Amino acid sequence: MPMLRTAALAAVSILALAACSSEPGLVPPMGSSGASASQMGSTGSGASSTLTVADQSFLTQAAYGGFGEVAMGTLAQRQASSATVRDLGRRIAADHTQANQELARLAQAKGVTPPTAPDPGRQAVADALASLQGTAFDRQYLQQQIAEHEVSIALFNAQAQGGTDPDVRGFAAKWLPGLQMHARELRALGSPLAQLP
Repeated sequence: MPMLRTAALAAVSILALAACSSEPGLVPPMGSSGASASQMGSTGSGASSTLTVADQSFLTQAAYGGFGEVAMGTLAQRQASSATVRDLGRRIAADHTQANQELARLAQAKGVTPPTAPDPGRQAVADALASLQGTAFDRQYLQQQIAEHEVSIALFNAQAQGGTDPDVRGFAAKWLPGLQMHARELRALGSPLAQLP
């Protein structure tokens, strides 16, 4: 599945660049050539955001990633051949659903409307994975999730360390250990599967 691996790596690379961007619009959302207001998140009507561009960008990228994780975890529950992978997908989807709900409340309080679905790049990866079954699915899912969690950890760590808004910084710090735990579990499962034909 070189095409899937290439798509996943490209998507992760674009997310990493977007996370580092301090200017809106410099890096389009994953898998798109431009961003509409609904894709990037917009200032809510009636409330004026006091967040910096970097804090707003974090909320947008964290929402995209969170919805992508829920979609991928749901897919793993349906298609993984390993009960352990299915269970991990269920737990990842549940954790990210909870984080997504908290992020939505935080963003609303700050006058920002975050995305409510995965970005096109993550959706394309999910669509490609949906065509796989059995061990092939398990292996590709774990590889994609390891890469995705590494990017999310970098994004959340940067926000927890250097975010301007204390509430957004606190959100990142709160959820960072969960991302790190998911990454450890994914790596532990991914190593034995990598040895399979």
